[in-house]
Amino acid sequence: MKRRDFLKYSTLLAATGGLSGCSILHKHFHDAGCKSCIDPFAKKSKTTSTIITPTQPDEEIVKGLMKDERIKSKYFSQDFTDDIFLSKEKYLFVQKLVVKFRKVQRYVGHGNFNLLSVDNFFLFTDVAPNCEPITPAEKVFMEELFYFDAHKYGFKGDKTSHKLTESISRREVSKVPYSGHFLKKDQSLKLFQKVKNDVGDSLILTSGIRGIAKQFHLFLEKALETKGNLSKASRSLAPPGYSFHYLGDFDVGKKNMGMKNFDQDFAETDEFKRLVDLGYINIRYTQSNTLGVRFEPWHLKV
Repeated sequence: MKRRDFLKYSTLLAATGGLSGCSILHKHFHDAGCKSCIDPFAKKSKTTSTIITPTQPDEEIVKGLMKDERIKSKYFSQDFTDDIFLSKEKYLFVQKLVVKFRKVQRYVGHGNFNLLSVDNFFLFTDVAPNCEPITPAEKVFMEELFYFDAHKYGFKGDKTSHKLTESISRREVSKVPYSGHFLKKDQSLKLFQKVKNDVGDSLILTSGIRGIAKQFHLFLEKALETKGNLSKASRSLAPPGYSFHYLGDFDVGKKNMGMKNFDQDFAETDEFKRLVDLGYINIRYTQSNTLGVRFEPWHLKV
């Protein structure tokens, strides 16, 4: 879809629909060491349903966890005995929503999707090819996930957006050529331009500002990958409502490195070392962070 048509259609849709009221959450957690899946959004119940049994951490990890909570950041891809899992019912919502997010992103285009509001995501599910409309139950699930306290399943970062209906104004952002991403015009864009000028053309923008719908998509994809383990998903990616990409942070990488820009390989590149030498590195998720998040040397704090 062309950007001009997208803007015109988004304006029309925004004037014709919206979100339903947000539900009040009821928290229910299992005891540490329980292997069964739970529903963190459900009312208290004696019944639970199982998706998978988490693998047991090895002895080194268990001992380390007892001494230092930062062990979860180091072993972010490991299952821990106190991880929080979605129930089978909620996990089915994740599976169905991921399909809808993928189809809407394909329909509006990757760049436009980065700025899409949740309201417009709901509306675009009605018109995207081969996409089923969002259901009331799926809306409730997304509301619950957004307003739920992610600290309860291990993510200790700050909340960056407080309403599911918040949106990004296109007047405040600028598209970065050849990247497919947008940056805020003030601090973010100026910082990236200065960094790129000093480090060189081999440095690229790999992720810019993200709307709440984009963060939902990324987090649900990660939750799908972890088989419903919300704790494990949040160690690799901020839950919706907690991403600093919404406020202006951005990711950088090295040209032609592909997905390796999103692992610790980037910290071994000349580009990263140059960023350190020039004093640009102000990493939000450091190697020794206690936020329950993996080390992100590519994520620049604005």
